[in-house]
Amino acid sequence: MIGLKVWSSISNSNLAILSVDQGLSIRGAVKEKNIPIPCRVRLFEKLSGRMIADVLTDNAGNYVFNHLTQAKFFLVAHHPKNQFNAIIQDNVVPK
Repeated sequence: MIGLKVWSSISNSNLAILSVDQGLSIRGAVKEKNIPIPCRVRLFEKLSGRMIADVLTDNAGNYVFNHLTQAKFFLVAHHPKNQFNAIIQDNVVPK
């Protein structure tokens, strides 16, 4: 099973979904049975359902989404070998 853990960093921009400066961030790591795994993570705006960003984690499973503003998002992590269903983390708020 893949688990998502989200860490956030703080910034002061909150005017739109995406910001020109670093804005707010969502950071996290993807792990399978507590072992970090590299995979694809997608960020979606909760209200509209539109995809905001698509990133690949580093080899330690870490990802970051910058240039965000205050809104609710959900994350989808895809298993690199498609052995499991995608994992969704809902109501993620950047800080």
